[in-house]
Amino acid sequence: MKIKGLTPILLIVLVVLFVTGHADFLKGPLADFMSWSESTIGGVNAVGWSIIILTLVVRLILLPMMVHQQRNATIQQEKMRLLQPQLKKVQDAQKNAQTQEEQMLASQAMMTIYRENNVSLLGGMNFATLIIQWPVFMGLYAAIRTSNDIANASFFGISLSSHAPVLAIATAIAYGVQAYLSMIGIPAEQKKQMQMMMYVMPIMMLFMTWVTNAGIALYFFAGALVMILQTLIIIVWRPKLKAQVAETFEVKDVADDALAGKIKSKPTGKFAEAMQAAQEQQQQQQQGADRKDITKSTQERQSNSKGGRNAGKQQRK
Repeated sequence: MKIKGLTPILLIVLVVLFVTGHADFLKGPLADFMSWSESTIGGVNAVGWSIIILTLVVRLILLPMMVHQQRNATIQQEKMRLLQPQLKKVQDAQKNAQTQEEQMLASQAMMTIYRENNVSLLGGMNFATLIIQWPVFMGLYAAIRTSNDIANASFFGISLSSHAPVLAIATAIAYGVQAYLSMIGIPAEQKKQMQMMMYVMPIMMLFMTWVTNAGIALYFFAGALVMILQTLIIIVWRPKLKAQVAETFEVKDVADDALAGKIKSKPTGKFAEAMQAAQEQQQQQQQGADRKDITKSTQERQSNSKGGRNAGKQQRK
């Protein structure tokens, strides 16, 4: 089964776990694992090292899937780069649109360019790897809170059951480095669109690790280091992927026909269908409003005309 098809199934399973109160079903196994690590590794930092080992195991299991996801995202970025002349033409049409109909046509033209060139609007992104990790850190969070031995553990002087600003800041910095590295090799016009994510992700991770315990923060920090490794793999891989896209991707120049309304192909994919349905509904509402305005104007003219005739009759009398 492809990752794309797996994501909805995983999401349904995760929702069921949350609704039934079993999202932390890994609490027991993870608590046993950390207790075993404490006795096997030994030392005051044993539990912390067990969390890092757990993170590396989970991330290494997911590594092929995550590298595959980043590879697809890179391919989509390269395709977008080759489509920039067409997209620029449509963006100019959107800026210069004088009517609602012209604006709608330009928006549909943008969707048509993506669709005809088989480019994903999500940029190859999927959330399967994130969904898979939810039970892990939910179980980890519960294990640290409820196990007395683990709750009293520390990692280089940092209590794993308390919040740790140092680890939270370190995690945010690591995600910032990963976001910066992910921008290497991306065309300037696409960097502008992705810069917001470069700031949002570190801030979001800072907040998440700040309000939770140090054990979770350590999990995310170790995970960020693995993500940096994944990004470096993609940076090395990017020239090869770029050459592959340039060799195999056949650009279909459909901007002019799309702006002229000559292409009416059916959208593929749930997202594209939803976007077109929303656009068609908006267009119908606008047409309905225009018809009401025309009807109202016609009635007003007829009323004024009748009023004028009645006034003329009264004057003749």
